[in-house]
Amino acid sequence: IARVKKDKNLPGVLVGVSVPGEGQYVSAQGLANLHTQTKPQPSDQFRIGSVTKTFVATAILQLVEEGKLRKSDTLSKWYPDFPNADEITIDDLLRMRSGIPHYWNEETLRHYYDNPKQNVTNEDIIEATAAKADQFKPPDQETEYSDTNYNILGAILEKVSGNDIATQLDQSIISPLGLENTFYPTDDELPGDLHGYGLERKSGEFEDKTTLNPAPSDGAGAMISDMSDLAVWSRALYKGDLLTPKTQQARLEVQRGEGVSASSGYGEGIAKLGKLWGHGGTIAGFSTDMWYLPEEDATIVISVNRCDETYVNRSNYVLIPVLQSLFPETV
Repeated sequence: IARVKKDKNLPGVLVGVSVPGEGQYVSAQGLANLHTQTKPQPSDQFRIGSVTKTFVATAILQLVEEGKLRKSDTLSKWYPDFPNADEITIDDLLRMRSGIPHYWNEETLRHYYDNPKQNVTNEDIIEATAAKADQFKPPDQETEYSDTNYNILGAILEKVSGNDIATQLDQSIISPLGLENTFYPTDDELPGDLHGYGLERKSGEFEDKTTLNPAPSDGAGAMISDMSDLAVWSRALYKGDLLTPKTQQARLEVQRGEGVSASSGYGEGIAKLGKLWGHGGTIAGFSTDMWYLPEEDATIVISVNRCDETYVNRSNYVLIPVLQSLFPETV
């Protein structure tokens, strides 16, 4: 880990691995704050990016079980003027099979990165994506990862539950599982001493990216958590602790995207990576990996406080040597 941290120029690295009956490995290396030279702590909270999708998908599936919506419901029920609204279903959104194009491209990502406190709402993102009608593909034809699916699901979660997304996720997932350091933020701040950074290409210097408006990420990537909570969540996510066995079985039926190996794919808000189940995530300043290995009942959580304007997931660089060291059969 120390070698990867140095080779990949990572300010700080948090790693937590747990195997019941075998023990835990916890590591906090580097710096949490480049200005104060503060060291990271295993209890530090960080932005989890797209790991948020696992929470939102679970909350949607809970509403399905409660009979408040169906996976076959079409988008026209909430957004009748959205392109292909009569054909795109809730399940298409969950599985990244909606055919909806990316809102985020080089230009929009750069603008969010440079203006993290920009006054943009989730509905703004949905409206801007709808304006790309000529780029839409027919739904349920291919699996193509697009954050906008979960921007929309976050909005539907609010419309159907009658709660704001922060309240609904807390009531349906966070509180029942006792995740004390996990929440959907309602302001621009990150609690604690850990800061997130991005490397500027021109200057070669790190810029502080800790403060940002979470609204543009919404159900696709806005949440905050820590290593211990994500360890609990990764196991509960795979085992379906908050869902019925029938719902969970369907959730884990993954479909491959283009260029994805036969052993990997995407289910309903959960990814399969070889033998691992979980999700990765990036957002300005932070890269996260959260995985569960059923064969070992092992949880693996990694956070790196660096994510640049390219949004490359830099915690992946740490994940590989962790797997090689502790679970070589997975690599």
